[in-house]
Amino acid sequence: MYDVCLIVDANVRNLLADPASAVNAWLNGQRGDPRLVAGGKLLDELAGKNEVRRRLVELDRAGLLRRIDRDDLRQAETDLQTEGRFVSDDPHVLALAIVSGARTLATNDDELIRDFKNKALIDRPRGSVYQDLAAHRPLLRHTYSCGIQSSESRGRRH
Repeated sequence: MYDVCLIVDANVRNLLADPASAVNAWLNGQRGDPRLVAGGKLLDELAGKNEVRRRLVELDRAGLLRRIDRDDLRQAETDLQTEGRFVSDDPHVLALAIVSGARTLATNDDELIRDFKNKALIDRPRGSVYQDLAAHRPLLRHTYSCGIQSSESRGRRH
């Protein structure tokens, strides 16, 4: 089993503050090994709202927050800006996906969606976008997402 990694963009951070959201239901679920992935500028943006900051602390204490090193993100963001192939104003979110391997993003930003689904930017596997719609709930499934083997399966022998 692998960790399932989700990136939540700042424009939908209320999904983390709402106890009834599908994102929180998934993070609190009993299946798989879900992780919210955040770091650098995105972590700062998410924590800018008190309710979300409290939820981030809860997730961190529960081992459900996977923090990515700010320096690694800065380098990936610099590389993206040098190449200049993105259209959104969120290279920090794209860098987070590249560095972490997370391939599911919650956002309502059309330009970021376009970038996240751009095979030239996000590949192996391609990115999927969750938009808090009933039709998108299957994206929050407990399958391979960021290629980090879960702690649950690391200790088991097959």
